Amino acid sequence: MILGSPAPIDVQRELAAMRAELAEIRVAQREEWIDRERAKEVRAVVADAMADSATRASFLSSEVSCGYDRGAYMRSADGCWSVKVNLLAQVRFVYNSASNQQGADNTWGMETHRVNAMLAGTMLDPSVSWMVMTDYNTQPDRFVEVVDEVVLLYAWVRKDIGSGFAVTVGLQNVPWDMESNYVGSCNITSGEFSIFNYRFGSGKQEGVTASYRGDWWRTTAGVFSQLNGFEQQWDSPTNLAAGLAMRTEAKIGAEWTDLDWEYSLREGQEGMVFGLGTLWSSGRAENSQEPDTPAAQGFTADLRGTAAGATLIAQYALMRDPVGQPELGWGSGVNVQGSVFVADGVQAFAEACWMDAVEVPWIAQCGVNWYVGGRVMKVTTRVVVPFGSGDVNGTRNIAGGLGIADSGNNASLVTQLQLLF
Repeated sequence: MILGSPAPIDVQRELAAMRAELAEIRVAQREEWIDRERAKEVRAVVADAMADSATRASFLSSEVSCGYDRGAYMRSADGCWSVKVNLLAQVRFVYNSASNQQGADNTWGMETHRVNAMLAGTMLDPSVSWMVMTDYNTQPDRFVEVVDEVVLLYAWVRKDIGSGFAVTVGLQNVPWDMESNYVGSCNITSGEFSIFNYRFGSGKQEGVTASYRGDWWRTTAGVFSQLNGFEQQWDSPTNLAAGLAMRTEAKIGAEWTDLDWEYSLREGQEGMVFGLGTLWSSGRAENSQEPDTPAAQGFTADLRGTAAGATLIAQYALMRDPVGQPELGWGSGVNVQGSVFVADGVQAFAEACWMDAVEVPWIAQCGVNWYVGGRVMKVTTRVVVPFGSGDVNGTRNIAGGLGIADSGNNASLVTQLQLLF
């Protein structure tokens, strides 16, 4: 037997094969390591997202509050951003006895007298406040001439400068009489602007006011483009060239927040407020319309005392071109008003207003309010009686909101339901 030698080994090929196998092992290990690192990163991202979600949920629950406090509100914890919603609705029945009217002597019916929607709050900073309020009427009143339309009553922004000082810009009350401090008619005893305000009020206009509010006195002064009118355009030919108004009040006793209402609740504090108002305006020299532009000027003084649910008010005004006077010229008037809670939630009130230079100098009213849920619901029944034989309105229609007819001497019975949310 003959044995042969083994075949020679190709060392280079074996080394190449081993290197390729080792490279595959390294790639597999590297991919496995990358997968593990990616898994760690994904878990870290999920954890961060969960933590951020928890933080945002905590912010929603603790940094923003919602609720109801004399209106529905939503505000941030720092008070920089807030909004509050209020609604006022007044629906009433009117029976009007007009014995010397042409046509029917007695008329009656239901009406949606007033619907107000108000938004108010703060923005950017707690010291910057704002308010917008709309009004819908089916009868003209002291401040709304166009009926069956939604109109703006207020639209202003206020900056609190500090130490009690503030500046307000926009559509606002002209500071003049007692009711210049009230927002709408919900703060007023009878649910309607007083007879005195219908005759001598200065209205709501666009302007700029500066105010100070201290512990025992407060004052507001401003400049406007109109007083005693409905025109809101600065270039209206019936507007004034300039209008200035100011009101100052001093108090003892009750807090200002309690005195922002025309009446005191039975649990309210005793207090007294003395107020002075003045205004000056001039007509446009280029005004050629007839009659001439009213140029309201004058001053008013009032005194209000409250104690244990009783309120007594006395007012006086000497005013050029007041709204309740049929002809332009100086007029004066006085008003006496009182209210008292005769039982829990039951309030009796009366008012008598006299004005010179008019055909019907005296207008009086008396009635009863029934409150339910504090001030949330109020039912008012009142009788309005003008004393005189002439035109009760004059030429400027003061009576639409009071319930009496458009002209002539007449008496009215008004029953009104007011809801305030």
